[in-house]
Amino acid sequence: MVDRYLSESRGSKRGLIDFIVQRLTAIVIGIYVIHLVVIFALNGDMDYAAWRSYFTSGYSLLLSSLTVLAIALHAWIGMWTVGTDYIRGEGIAKTLRLTYQGLIGVALVFFLIWSLGLIWGLL
Repeated sequence: MVDRYLSESRGSKRGLIDFIVQRLTAIVIGIYVIHLVVIFALNGDMDYAAWRSYFTSGYSLLLSSLTVLAIALHAWIGMWTVGTDYIRGEGIAKTLRLTYQGLIGVALVFFLIWSLGLIWGLL
């Protein structure tokens, strides 16, 4: 009985942490979008050289990298929640849910590697 109570209370803390992280990552993504809108609005006549100069600056590389990490984390929490809410049960349902989560995890790792490689000019 005590073990069950403890495991349920740990689960609720995970939910709170996921909720907070989801909101924080949404704020980071929103700030990045607003930042880009302001940059484009103030510099409507940017040519390729100015564009490249801006997006290879340390500030832009760091902000873009942080945003990509926030997108991946935001997507993982959202997709994990969908998987655990809609694919419930034991047996084949559990196998399906773990497969789903594994595929999402692989896709997000690929997204991270690919996006960070593009941002930092490695690809």
